[in-house]
Amino acid sequence: MALCLKIVNSYTLPMKSSAHTSLPPWLTIVGRVPFFCCLAIVGLLIALGHNFKEVNDLKEIAFDIAFLDFLHKVIPEAMAPFWIKVYKGTGVELTATMIAITLGFLAWKRYWSEIKYLVFATLGILLVIDQVLKPFFNRTRPLPRLVDVDGRSFPSGHAAGGVVFYFYLAFLLAAHFPQYRWQIYLGATLWVGFIGIASMYCRVHWATDILAGYGVGFIWLTLSLFLLKREKPDVYLKSQ
Repeated sequence: MALCLKIVNSYTLPMKSSAHTSLPPWLTIVGRVPFFCCLAIVGLLIALGHNFKEVNDLKEIAFDIAFLDFLHKVIPEAMAPFWIKVYKGTGVELTATMIAITLGFLAWKRYWSEIKYLVFATLGILLVIDQVLKPFFNRTRPLPRLVDVDGRSFPSGHAAGGVVFYFYLAFLLAAHFPQYRWQIYLGATLWVGFIGIASMYCRVHWATDILAGYGVGFIWLTLSLFLLKREKPDVYLKSQ
């Protein structure tokens, strides 16, 4: 919890000018906590990456199997239709519609930098996940599944895309409505958490797919917000 609070503060609270700190300017913009979190995520993916490739032995994914079984035990079967709707409702079609609406609103407000980096964030994470990471790891999805989907499993594009889009949007809202920043970030956290639970409950992804998706999404979000804050420091990097 303390780490989560530090990350939110790094993104949302006013920051001291780089003239009054020994940190490099780029690290002042990124924030120390997000930066070291990104390093930790990269380190874990490198160290454990061999465990996430094509499944040849069920013993290799004992944790993932046990967690999906646990999830189906604690969530009543009567709630299955709800989680299926959550998964389908957070798919490409609805997310693309929400992105289009957001882009339209930002264009109406003439927030051109925000538009540019929203496109960079959402399109970039799609390419990174689908064109680079999934083909590289080539991991099979769980069976049997409650939803008919194809493609590779690791890392979860649902989870990564959710982190990037909803937290980018939360960042913009929190910057313009700082009095509601905790409510905004709490809402984004709960919604992205729901996306992860739905993906696992529907047996579309393993638990480690979701965790890795969150991690990769966080790295890409951090990069996107760094570029935005660097371009508009007067709005997103206010001096104390």
